[in-house]
Amino acid sequence: MLKGFTLLTFVLTSMLLCQAGEMYKYKDAQGNWVFSDKPPEKEQSFETLKYSQAKKPTAKIKLYNVKGDAGYTLFAKNDFYTPVEVGFTSPLNQEKIRKVIPARGRIALLESNTKAPKLNYRWALGEPKTMLDRQQYLVPFDSPKPHRVTQGFNGKFSHQDEYNKYAVDIAMDVGTYLTAVRAGTVVWVKDDYHMSGTTRYFLDKANSIKILHDDGTFAQYAHILMDTALVNEGDKVQAGDRIARSGSSGFSTGPHLHFSIVKNAGLKNVAIPFQFIDENGRPFTPKRAMTMVGIAKPK
Repeated sequence: MLKGFTLLTFVLTSMLLCQAGEMYKYKDAQGNWVFSDKPPEKEQSFETLKYSQAKKPTAKIKLYNVKGDAGYTLFAKNDFYTPVEVGFTSPLNQEKIRKVIPARGRIALLESNTKAPKLNYRWALGEPKTMLDRQQYLVPFDSPKPHRVTQGFNGKFSHQDEYNKYAVDIAMDVGTYLTAVRAGTVVWVKDDYHMSGTTRYFLDKANSIKILHDDGTFAQYAHILMDTALVNEGDKVQAGDRIARSGSSGFSTGPHLHFSIVKNAGLKNVAIPFQFIDENGRPFTPKRAMTMVGIAKPK
């Protein structure tokens, strides 16, 4: 929980596309500050905070009909710098269909005599048929200062679902440089959110970066500091390159990095076990309470 943190009216003036919001600030029974989109349940004093935040980005998976001589073709366009798997039920024969749209590409989904109706579909980043190379990874920061692992694999606080089961939380000061754990392509950058808290309101607010590796897995860096991303979607990075600074954005109890390796397991992204390597090149599994030291970029 955030302690000793005060906040007045916060307006992001640098955003071109913004939407207004309202939050409530009050103290819980332990005297800790709470920030929520709902007022306190019991009768007590609270403050109302006005803020603005960036609108959600335009959808990067787009479905559209194209009329031809023989009828209509429903296309799916993928604006991500990674393949994306889509799944849906055909409105023509109720068949379950899964297809992979290439990175920055498009494919035909359906052909019919009439324009296809709006589809309900699911999608997941990445190619589902990945060949994992089980490579060990550099630690995700280059600071020589020891940083403590506060939650490891299967952590009881928030590492229970498939997407977070094999994640690791590393405590670090706000502004610590984060680095690429291996070479890859940046496929996701979000660094537009400014606050943190532990209510449901913050579950989808964390700033994050995702980097696609050659074996089809992704490295995810979450809770990064607002406006500190040093990379853009589509950039190529090498192991050890600086990509952003650490923070505490979104669902967070304090400054830390939430790091995981994920893959597409068939229309869903799941975390997988991994190992880091230390300054001597020895592999290790990050565990709660251990300390980690950053490694300088390989020459």
